[in-house]
Amino acid sequence: MKDHSSHKSPPASTRRDFLRQAATAAAAVGAGAWLRAPVYGQNQAPSPGRVLGANDRINVAYVGTGKQGMTHIRLQKKFAADNNIAQVAVCDLYQKNLQEAQAYVGLKDADAYRDHRKMLERKDIDAVVISTVDNWHAQVSIDAAEAGKHVFCEKPMTRYLEEAFEVYDTIKRTGKVYVIGSQGSMDPKWHKAAEWVKAGKLGPLVWGQGSYCRNNPKNSEWTYPVDPTANEQNLDWYRWLGRAPKIPFNPNHFFSWHKFYAYNSGIIGNLLPHRFIPLMLASGNPEFPRRVVCTGTRKVSTDREITDTTHLLAEFPSGLTLVVAGSTVNQVGLPEMLRGRQATLYFASQGNKVELKPESIFSEEIDADTFSDPRPTERIEVLEKHFFDCIRSGQTPIANVDLAFRSHVVLCLAEMSERLGLALFYDEKARKVTTGDGRVVPPLTYTTVVPKLG
Repeated sequence: MKDHSSHKSPPASTRRDFLRQAATAAAAVGAGAWLRAPVYGQNQAPSPGRVLGANDRINVAYVGTGKQGMTHIRLQKKFAADNNIAQVAVCDLYQKNLQEAQAYVGLKDADAYRDHRKMLERKDIDAVVISTVDNWHAQVSIDAAEAGKHVFCEKPMTRYLEEAFEVYDTIKRTGKVYVIGSQGSMDPKWHKAAEWVKAGKLGPLVWGQGSYCRNNPKNSEWTYPVDPTANEQNLDWYRWLGRAPKIPFNPNHFFSWHKFYAYNSGIIGNLLPHRFIPLMLASGNPEFPRRVVCTGTRKVSTDREITDTTHLLAEFPSGLTLVVAGSTVNQVGLPEMLRGRQATLYFASQGNKVELKPESIFSEEIDADTFSDPRPTERIEVLEKHFFDCIRSGQTPIANVDLAFRSHVVLCLAEMSERLGLALFYDEKARKVTTGDGRVVPPLTYTTVVPKLG
Protein backbone atom coordinates (compact mmCIF):
# COMPACT_ATOMS: atom_id res chain seq x y z
CA MET A 1 0.00 0.00 0.00
CA LYS A 2 1.36 3.40 -0.93
CA ASP A 3 2.01 6.10 1.63
CA HIS A 4 -0.29 9.00 0.70
CA SER A 5 0.13 10.76 4.05
CA SER A 6 2.03 13.59 2.36
CA HIS A 7 -0.73 14.18 -0.18
CA LYS A 8 -3.13 17.05 0.31
CA SER A 9 -6.09 15.99 2.46
CA PRO A 10 -9.65 17.27 2.05
CA PRO A 11 -10.27 20.58 3.88
CA ALA A 12 -10.81 20.11 7.60
CA SER A 13 -14.44 21.22 7.37
CA THR A 14 -15.26 18.48 4.87
CA ARG A 15 -13.25 15.53 6.14
CA ARG A 16 -16.12 14.01 8.10
CA ASP A 17 -18.53 14.38 5.18
CA PHE A 18 -15.86 12.99 2.84
CA LEU A 19 -15.46 9.83 4.90
CA ARG A 20 -19.21 9.43 5.39
CA GLN A 21 -19.90 9.83 1.66
CA ALA A 22 -17.20 7.35 0.76
CA ALA A 23 -18.62 4.74 3.10
CA THR A 24 -22.13 5.32 1.73
CA ALA A 25 -20.93 4.97 -1.85
CA ALA A 26 -19.12 1.74 -0.98
CA ALA A 27 -22.31 0.27 0.48
CA ALA A 28 -24.29 1.34 -2.56
CA VAL A 29 -22.20 -0.73 -4.94
CA GLY A 30 -22.81 -3.91 -3.04
CA ALA A 31 -19.72 -4.12 -0.83
CA GLY A 32 -18.29 -6.95 -2.83
CA ALA A 33 -21.47 -9.02 -2.69
CA TRP A 34 -20.68 -10.62 -6.06
CA LEU A 35 -17.76 -12.44 -4.46
CA ARG A 36 -18.91 -15.77 -3.13
CA ALA A 37 -16.19 -18.39 -2.72
CA PRO A 38 -16.42 -21.92 -1.35
CA VAL A 39 -15.38 -22.42 2.23
CA TYR A 40 -12.43 -24.80 2.23
CA GLY A 41 -11.85 -24.76 5.98
CA GLN A 42 -13.41 -27.07 8.52
CA ASN A 43 -16.95 -26.38 9.70
CA GLN A 44 -16.12 -24.95 13.10
CA ALA A 45 -17.71 -22.26 15.22
CA PRO A 46 -16.40 -18.70 14.79
CA SER A 47 -13.50 -17.69 17.00
CA PRO A 48 -14.28 -15.81 20.21
CA GLY A 49 -14.27 -12.06 20.25
CA ARG A 50 -16.41 -9.19 21.42
CA VAL A 51 -19.77 -8.77 19.70
CA LEU A 52 -19.83 -5.12 18.68
CA GLY A 53 -22.91 -3.00 18.26
CA ALA A 54 -23.39 -0.07 15.93
CA ASN A 55 -22.25 2.43 18.57
CA ASP A 56 -19.52 0.41 20.28
CA ARG A 57 -15.96 1.66 20.24
CA ILE A 58 -13.50 -0.62 18.43
CA ASN A 59 -10.17 -1.26 20.14
CA VAL A 60 -7.38 -1.44 17.58
CA ALA A 61 -3.85 -2.86 17.85
CA TYR A 62 -0.98 -2.58 15.38
CA VAL A 63 1.61 -5.20 14.42
CA GLY A 64 4.51 -3.60 12.55
CA THR A 65 5.12 0.08 13.29
CA GLY A 66 7.67 1.01 10.64
CA LYS A 67 6.96 3.53 7.87
CA GLN A 68 3.70 2.01 6.63
CA GLY A 69 2.56 0.98 10.08
CA MET A 70 2.98 4.57 11.26
CA THR A 71 0.95 5.77 8.26
CA HIS A 72 -1.98 3.72 9.56
CA ILE A 73 -1.40 4.81 13.14
CA ARG A 74 -1.31 8.51 12.21
CA LEU A 75 -4.39 8.38 10.00
CA GLN A 76 -6.39 6.36 12.48
CA LYS A 77 -5.45 8.70 15.30
CA LYS A 78 -6.53 11.64 13.14
CA PHE A 79 -9.93 10.08 12.41
CA ALA A 80 -10.35 8.20 15.71
CA ALA A 81 -13.43 10.19 16.74
CA ASP A 82 -15.12 9.81 13.34
CA ASN A 83 -14.44 6.06 13.35
CA ASN A 84 -15.15 5.63 17.07
CA ILE A 85 -11.97 3.65 17.71
CA ALA A 86 -9.35 3.49 20.45
CA GLN A 87 -5.70 2.73 19.73
CA VAL A 88 -4.84 0.39 22.58
CA ALA A 89 -1.63 -1.50 21.69
CA VAL A 90 1.39 -1.55 19.38
CA CYS A 91 3.86 -4.29 18.51
CA ASP A 92 7.21 -4.26 16.74
CA LEU A 93 10.37 -6.30 17.18
CA TYR A 94 12.59 -3.26 16.54
CA GLN A 95 12.70 -1.26 19.75
CA LYS A 96 13.14 2.08 18.01
CA ASN A 97 10.01 1.63 15.89
CA LEU A 98 8.08 0.36 18.88
CA GLN A 99 8.98 3.32 21.07
CA GLU A 100 8.12 5.81 18.33
CA ALA A 101 4.67 4.30 17.92
CA GLN A 102 4.11 4.05 21.67
CA ALA A 103 5.01 7.70 22.18
CA TYR A 104 2.89 8.90 19.25
CA VAL A 105 -0.23 7.10 20.43
CA GLY A 106 0.48 7.86 24.11
CA LEU A 107 0.49 4.31 25.42
CA LYS A 108 1.90 2.85 28.61
CA ASP A 109 4.85 0.44 28.52
CA ALA A 110 2.42 -2.40 29.20
CA ASP A 111 0.72 -1.67 25.88
CA ALA A 112 3.88 -1.96 23.78
CA TYR A 113 4.87 -5.48 22.75
CA ARG A 114 7.83 -7.14 21.04
CA ASP A 115 5.89 -10.37 20.35
CA HIS A 116 2.47 -10.20 18.67
CA ARG A 117 1.36 -13.47 20.27
CA LYS A 118 1.50 -11.93 23.73
CA MET A 119 -0.45 -8.91 22.55
CA LEU A 120 -3.16 -11.10 21.00
CA GLU A 121 -3.86 -12.66 24.39
CA ARG A 122 -5.65 -9.46 25.35
CA LYS A 123 -9.43 -9.85 25.32
CA ASP A 124 -10.08 -6.14 24.84
CA ILE A 125 -8.51 -5.96 21.36
CA ASP A 126 -11.10 -6.14 18.58
CA ALA A 127 -9.05 -5.52 15.42
CA VAL A 128 -5.44 -5.79 14.28
CA VAL A 129 -3.70 -3.77 11.56
CA ILE A 130 -0.77 -5.72 10.07
CA SER A 131 2.08 -3.80 8.44
CA THR A 132 4.96 -6.21 8.90
CA VAL A 133 7.51 -7.49 6.42
CA ASP A 134 5.66 -9.69 3.89
CA ASN A 135 6.96 -12.98 5.26
CA TRP A 136 5.01 -12.34 8.48
CA HIS A 137 1.66 -11.42 6.90
CA ALA A 138 0.34 -14.97 6.94
CA GLN A 139 1.26 -15.96 10.47
CA VAL A 140 0.06 -12.75 12.10
CA SER A 141 -3.21 -12.83 10.12
CA ILE A 142 -3.85 -16.42 11.19
CA ASP A 143 -2.92 -15.80 14.81
CA ALA A 144 -5.11 -12.70 14.97
CA ALA A 145 -8.17 -14.42 13.49
CA GLU A 146 -7.72 -17.44 15.74
CA ALA A 147 -7.61 -15.07 18.71
CA GLY A 148 -10.95 -13.58 17.67
CA LYS A 149 -9.60 -10.36 16.14
CA HIS A 150 -10.66 -8.79 12.85
CA VAL A 151 -7.81 -8.31 10.38
CA PHE A 152 -6.65 -5.43 8.20
CA CYS A 153 -3.57 -6.72 6.35
CA GLU A 154 -1.26 -4.80 4.08
CA LYS A 155 -0.89 -6.19 0.60
CA PRO A 156 0.28 -8.66 -0.49
CA MET A 157 -1.96 -11.16 1.27
CA THR A 158 0.98 -13.47 2.06
CA ARG A 159 4.49 -14.14 0.84
CA TYR A 160 3.72 -17.48 -0.83
CA LEU A 161 0.73 -19.33 -2.27
CA GLU A 162 0.35 -22.10 0.29
CA GLU A 163 0.28 -19.50 3.06
CA ALA A 164 -2.61 -17.80 1.25
CA PHE A 165 -4.55 -21.08 1.38
CA GLU A 166 -4.01 -21.14 5.14
CA VAL A 167 -5.07 -17.52 5.66
CA TYR A 168 -8.15 -17.90 3.47
CA ASP A 169 -9.28 -21.06 5.23
CA THR A 170 -8.73 -19.50 8.65
CA ILE A 171 -10.70 -16.36 7.85
CA LYS A 172 -13.58 -18.39 6.40
CA ARG A 173 -13.63 -20.73 9.39
CA THR A 174 -13.39 -18.05 12.08
CA GLY A 175 -15.81 -15.64 10.43
CA LYS A 176 -13.62 -12.60 11.13
CA VAL A 177 -13.75 -9.49 8.97
CA TYR A 178 -10.70 -9.38 6.70
CA VAL A 179 -9.59 -6.46 4.55
CA ILE A 180 -6.58 -6.39 2.22
CA GLY A 181 -4.75 -3.06 1.96
CA SER A 182 -6.01 -2.05 -1.49
CA GLN A 183 -7.31 1.46 -0.95
CA GLY A 184 -7.83 1.84 -4.70
CA SER A 185 -10.62 -0.72 -4.45
CA MET A 186 -12.73 1.89 -2.70
CA ASP A 187 -12.65 4.29 -5.66
CA PRO A 188 -16.15 4.68 -7.17
CA LYS A 189 -14.93 4.42 -10.78
CA TRP A 190 -14.14 0.70 -10.39
CA HIS A 191 -17.59 0.02 -8.98
CA LYS A 192 -19.30 1.94 -11.74
CA ALA A 193 -17.28 -0.16 -14.20
CA ALA A 194 -18.44 -3.38 -12.53
CA GLU A 195 -22.03 -2.12 -12.67
CA TRP A 196 -21.77 -1.46 -16.41
CA VAL A 197 -20.12 -4.85 -17.01
CA LYS A 198 -22.82 -6.72 -15.10
CA ALA A 199 -25.50 -4.77 -16.97
CA GLY A 200 -24.08 -6.17 -20.22
CA LYS A 201 -23.02 -2.83 -21.65
CA LEU A 202 -19.60 -4.15 -22.70
CA GLY A 203 -20.75 -7.54 -23.89
CA PRO A 204 -18.35 -10.39 -23.10
CA LEU A 205 -15.11 -9.09 -21.59
CA VAL A 206 -12.08 -9.59 -23.82
CA TRP A 207 -9.04 -8.03 -22.20
CA GLY A 208 -7.92 -5.29 -19.87
CA GLN A 209 -4.70 -3.54 -19.01
CA GLY A 210 -3.02 -1.46 -16.34
CA SER A 211 0.39 -0.71 -14.89
CA TYR A 212 2.32 0.71 -11.99
CA CYS A 213 5.52 2.34 -13.18
CA ARG A 214 7.88 4.81 -11.56
CA ASN A 215 11.50 5.92 -11.86
CA ASN A 216 13.78 6.86 -9.01
CA PRO A 217 16.33 9.51 -10.08
CA LYS A 218 19.10 7.77 -8.18
CA ASN A 219 18.14 4.28 -9.42
CA SER A 220 17.68 3.33 -5.79
CA GLU A 221 14.09 2.09 -5.56
CA TRP A 222 13.53 0.44 -2.16
CA THR A 223 17.05 1.28 -0.97
CA TYR A 224 16.80 2.81 2.48
CA PRO A 225 19.53 4.11 4.79
CA VAL A 226 20.75 1.81 7.52
CA ASP A 227 20.28 3.09 11.04
CA PRO A 228 23.72 2.62 12.66
CA THR A 229 22.13 2.17 16.07
CA ALA A 230 20.27 -1.00 15.01
CA ASN A 231 21.76 -4.13 16.52
CA GLU A 232 20.75 -7.56 17.80
CA GLN A 233 20.07 -6.17 21.24
CA ASN A 234 17.34 -3.73 20.14
CA LEU A 235 16.15 -5.73 17.09
CA ASP A 236 14.95 -9.32 17.34
CA TRP A 237 16.67 -10.38 14.11
CA TYR A 238 15.95 -14.10 14.03
CA ARG A 239 12.31 -13.56 14.89
CA TRP A 240 12.10 -10.97 12.10
CA LEU A 241 13.38 -13.59 9.64
CA GLY A 242 10.49 -15.87 10.61
CA ARG A 243 10.26 -18.67 8.04
CA ALA A 244 12.79 -17.01 5.73
CA PRO A 245 16.28 -18.58 5.50
CA LYS A 246 18.32 -17.97 8.62
CA ILE A 247 21.29 -15.70 7.96
CA PRO A 248 23.51 -13.67 10.29
CA PHE A 249 22.34 -10.19 11.26
CA ASN A 250 22.23 -8.05 8.12
CA PRO A 251 20.93 -4.50 8.58
CA ASN A 252 20.78 -3.95 4.80
CA HIS A 253 18.28 -6.81 4.54
CA PHE A 254 16.26 -5.36 7.41
CA PHE A 255 15.99 -1.79 6.14
CA SER A 256 15.86 -2.58 2.39
CA TRP A 257 14.02 -5.89 2.55
CA HIS A 258 11.96 -5.12 -0.57
CA LYS A 259 15.06 -5.90 -2.67
CA PHE A 260 15.31 -9.56 -1.62
CA TYR A 261 13.16 -12.55 -2.54
CA ALA A 262 13.39 -14.04 0.94
CA TYR A 263 10.98 -11.39 2.19
CA ASN A 264 8.91 -10.27 -0.82
CA SER A 265 8.27 -10.67 -4.55
CA GLY A 266 9.30 -7.15 -5.57
CA ILE A 267 7.16 -5.36 -8.15
CA ILE A 268 4.67 -8.25 -8.27
CA GLY A 269 3.71 -8.00 -4.61
CA ASN A 270 4.54 -4.37 -3.84
CA LEU A 271 3.28 -2.42 -6.87
CA LEU A 272 1.07 -4.52 -9.14
CA PRO A 273 -1.67 -5.14 -6.51
CA HIS A 274 -2.51 -1.43 -6.67
CA ARG A 275 -3.65 -1.87 -10.26
CA PHE A 276 -4.48 -5.56 -10.48
CA ILE A 277 -6.93 -5.81 -7.58
CA PRO A 278 -9.11 -2.89 -8.80
CA LEU A 279 -9.11 -4.33 -12.34
CA MET A 280 -10.29 -7.65 -10.93
CA LEU A 281 -13.03 -5.82 -9.05
CA ALA A 282 -14.06 -3.86 -12.17
CA SER A 283 -14.59 -7.12 -14.07
CA GLY A 284 -17.76 -7.62 -12.01
CA ASN A 285 -16.96 -11.28 -11.38
CA PRO A 286 -13.42 -11.78 -10.05
CA GLU A 287 -12.19 -15.24 -11.04
CA PHE A 288 -9.32 -17.55 -10.28
CA PRO A 289 -6.90 -17.65 -13.20
CA ARG A 290 -6.75 -20.37 -15.82
CA ARG A 291 -3.24 -19.52 -17.04
CA VAL A 292 -0.56 -17.04 -15.97
CA VAL A 293 2.65 -16.00 -17.73
CA CYS A 294 5.08 -13.42 -16.41
CA THR A 295 8.48 -12.12 -17.49
CA GLY A 296 10.92 -9.93 -15.61
CA THR A 297 14.31 -8.33 -16.17
CA ARG A 298 16.99 -6.89 -13.92
CA LYS A 299 19.46 -5.13 -16.18
CA VAL A 300 19.32 -1.57 -14.83
CA SER A 301 19.01 -1.98 -11.06
CA THR A 302 21.58 -4.68 -10.39
CA ASP A 303 21.96 -4.11 -6.64
CA ARG A 304 19.03 -6.40 -5.85
CA GLU A 305 17.55 -9.83 -6.45
CA ILE A 306 14.12 -8.68 -7.63
CA THR A 307 13.33 -7.48 -11.15
CA ASP A 308 13.12 -3.82 -12.12
CA THR A 309 10.68 -4.41 -15.01
CA THR A 310 7.85 -6.97 -14.99
CA HIS A 311 5.03 -7.92 -17.38
CA LEU A 312 2.13 -10.12 -16.24
CA LEU A 313 -0.43 -11.84 -18.48
CA ALA A 314 -3.35 -13.57 -16.76
CA GLU A 315 -6.05 -15.51 -18.61
CA PHE A 316 -9.34 -16.36 -16.86
CA PRO A 317 -11.91 -19.11 -17.54
CA SER A 318 -14.44 -16.56 -18.85
CA GLY A 319 -12.06 -15.54 -21.64
CA LEU A 320 -10.93 -12.29 -20.03
CA THR A 321 -7.19 -11.62 -20.14
CA LEU A 322 -5.53 -8.97 -17.97
CA VAL A 323 -2.19 -7.44 -18.89
CA VAL A 324 -0.41 -5.61 -16.08
CA ALA A 325 3.08 -4.13 -16.22
CA GLY A 326 5.38 -2.66 -13.61
CA SER A 327 8.73 -0.90 -13.64
CA THR A 328 10.94 0.97 -11.22
CA VAL A 329 13.23 2.35 -13.95
CA ASN A 330 10.73 3.99 -16.32
CA GLN A 331 7.60 5.84 -15.28
CA VAL A 332 5.63 5.60 -18.54
CA GLY A 333 3.00 2.94 -18.08
CA LEU A 334 -0.08 1.54 -19.80
CA PRO A 335 -3.38 3.46 -19.65
CA GLU A 336 -5.97 1.58 -17.63
CA MET A 337 -8.66 0.06 -19.84
CA LEU A 338 -11.17 -2.78 -19.88
CA ARG A 339 -12.27 -4.02 -23.30
CA GLY A 340 -15.43 -5.89 -24.17
CA ARG A 341 -16.89 -7.17 -27.41
CA GLN A 342 -19.31 -4.21 -27.61
CA ALA A 343 -17.56 -1.38 -25.76
CA THR A 344 -14.40 -0.31 -23.95
CA LEU A 345 -13.92 1.39 -20.59
CA TYR A 346 -11.26 4.11 -20.26
CA PHE A 347 -10.22 4.89 -16.69
CA ALA A 348 -8.75 8.29 -15.90
CA SER A 349 -5.17 8.18 -14.64
CA GLN A 350 -6.03 10.91 -12.14
CA GLY A 351 -9.40 11.17 -10.43
CA ASN A 352 -12.54 9.08 -10.25
CA LYS A 353 -13.61 9.09 -13.88
CA VAL A 354 -14.41 6.32 -16.34
CA GLU A 355 -15.72 6.59 -19.88
CA LEU A 356 -17.69 3.95 -21.75
CA LYS A 357 -17.16 4.11 -25.51
CA PRO A 358 -18.95 1.64 -27.81
CA GLU A 359 -17.12 -0.17 -30.55
CA SER A 360 -17.98 1.42 -33.90
CA ILE A 361 -20.00 -1.59 -35.07
CA PHE A 362 -22.17 -1.36 -31.91
CA SER A 363 -22.50 2.45 -31.81
CA GLU A 364 -26.22 2.32 -32.63
CA GLU A 365 -26.92 -0.27 -29.92
CA ILE A 366 -24.70 0.93 -27.07
CA ASP A 367 -24.79 4.50 -25.78
CA ALA A 368 -21.59 6.20 -24.77
CA ASP A 369 -21.50 7.14 -21.10
CA THR A 370 -19.26 8.93 -18.61
CA PHE A 371 -19.04 8.63 -14.84
CA SER A 372 -17.09 11.01 -12.64
CA ASP A 373 -16.90 11.65 -8.93
CA PRO A 374 -15.14 14.62 -7.26
CA ARG A 375 -13.69 12.62 -4.41
CA PRO A 376 -9.90 12.01 -4.47
CA THR A 377 -8.64 8.55 -5.31
CA GLU A 378 -6.80 5.87 -3.32
CA ARG A 379 -7.43 7.24 0.15
CA ILE A 380 -6.17 4.94 2.87
CA GLU A 381 -8.45 6.52 5.48
CA VAL A 382 -11.52 5.63 3.41
CA LEU A 383 -10.57 1.95 3.34
CA GLU A 384 -9.84 2.05 7.07
CA LYS A 385 -13.26 3.54 7.84
CA HIS A 386 -14.89 0.89 5.65
CA PHE A 387 -13.07 -1.80 7.65
CA PHE A 388 -14.39 -0.46 10.94
CA ASP A 389 -17.90 -0.02 9.55
CA CYS A 390 -17.96 -3.63 8.35
CA ILE A 391 -16.87 -4.89 11.77
CA ARG A 392 -19.91 -3.24 13.30
CA SER A 393 -22.42 -4.06 10.56
CA GLY A 394 -21.26 -7.55 9.60
CA GLN A 395 -21.25 -6.40 5.98
CA THR A 396 -18.82 -8.06 3.55
CA PRO A 397 -15.96 -5.62 2.88
CA ILE A 398 -15.13 -4.57 -0.66
CA ALA A 399 -11.44 -5.49 -0.40
CA ASN A 400 -12.43 -8.78 1.24
CA VAL A 401 -10.71 -12.11 1.62
CA ASP A 402 -12.29 -13.56 -1.54
CA LEU A 403 -11.05 -10.73 -3.75
CA ALA A 404 -7.68 -10.80 -2.00
CA PHE A 405 -7.34 -14.57 -2.44
CA ARG A 406 -8.27 -14.64 -6.13
CA SER A 407 -5.92 -11.76 -6.88
CA HIS A 408 -3.11 -13.25 -4.83
CA VAL A 409 -3.31 -16.60 -6.64
CA VAL A 410 -2.60 -14.71 -9.85
CA LEU A 411 0.29 -12.79 -8.30
CA CYS A 412 1.83 -15.93 -6.79
CA LEU A 413 1.64 -17.75 -10.13
CA ALA A 414 3.18 -14.69 -11.77
CA GLU A 415 6.19 -14.86 -9.47
CA MET A 416 6.54 -18.58 -10.13
CA SER A 417 6.32 -18.00 -13.89
CA GLU A 418 8.81 -15.15 -13.81
CA ARG A 419 11.39 -16.95 -11.70
CA LEU A 420 10.96 -20.48 -13.09
CA GLY A 421 10.43 -19.50 -16.73
CA LEU A 422 7.14 -21.39 -17.07
CA ALA A 423 3.61 -20.81 -18.34
CA LEU A 424 1.42 -22.02 -15.48
CA PHE A 425 -2.15 -23.34 -15.24
CA TYR A 426 -4.27 -23.32 -12.08
CA ASP A 427 -6.92 -25.77 -10.92
CA GLU A 428 -8.99 -23.90 -8.33
CA LYS A 429 -10.79 -26.98 -7.00
CA ALA A 430 -7.64 -29.02 -6.45
CA ARG A 431 -5.51 -25.93 -5.67
CA LYS A 432 -2.95 -27.34 -8.06
CA VAL A 433 -0.44 -25.61 -10.36
CA THR A 434 0.65 -27.37 -13.56
CA THR A 435 2.43 -26.78 -16.83
CA GLY A 436 0.61 -27.10 -20.16
CA ASP A 437 1.47 -30.78 -20.40
CA GLY A 438 -0.01 -31.51 -16.98
CA ARG A 439 3.20 -31.65 -14.92
CA VAL A 440 2.52 -30.52 -11.35
CA VAL A 441 4.64 -27.57 -10.23
CA PRO A 442 5.01 -27.21 -6.44
CA PRO A 443 4.40 -23.62 -5.30
CA LEU A 444 7.45 -21.62 -4.29
CA THR A 445 8.31 -21.70 -0.60
CA TYR A 446 10.95 -20.20 1.65
CA THR A 447 13.28 -23.11 0.87
CA THR A 448 12.78 -23.33 -2.90
CA VAL A 449 15.99 -22.99 -4.88
CA VAL A 450 15.40 -21.20 -8.20
CA PRO A 451 17.84 -20.02 -10.91
CA LYS A 452 19.17 -16.51 -10.38
CA LEU A 453 18.18 -13.80 -12.81
CA GLY A 454 20.77 -12.85 -15.38
